[in-house]
Amino acid sequence: MAGEQVYEHNFLWGSKRTGPDLARVGGRYSDDWHRAHLYNPRDVVPESIMPAYPWLFENTLDGDATPAKMRTLRQLGVPYTDEDIANATDDVRGTQEITALVAYLQQLGTVLEGTR
Repeated sequence: MAGEQVYEHNFLWGSKRTGPDLARVGGRYSDDWHRAHLYNPRDVVPESIMPAYPWLFENTLDGDATPAKMRTLRQLGVPYTDEDIANATDDVRGTQEITALVAYLQQLGTVLEGTR
């Protein structure tokens, strides 16, 4: 659907895309599946060539840079409110990176009506 790309912007690093399209991965797998897959992909998909991301389980977000990132995205058209930005640091501080990434993955393709 056209609305799925509304907040996508061109990347500066090239156009080669490697890997699966994650546009509608939200809700397709459990949080535990995503965690296992990101920790060691071959535990859940034996033929996977995806690298492991074990540091996501060790790192914790401090949220200090989050408001600045959200302000930049708002300039690009993402509809963050002043309240969203003001609360962003407290909303993410102390969250493990893996928890934030799984939450992001779980919402992909679920925001617009009719995309699931």
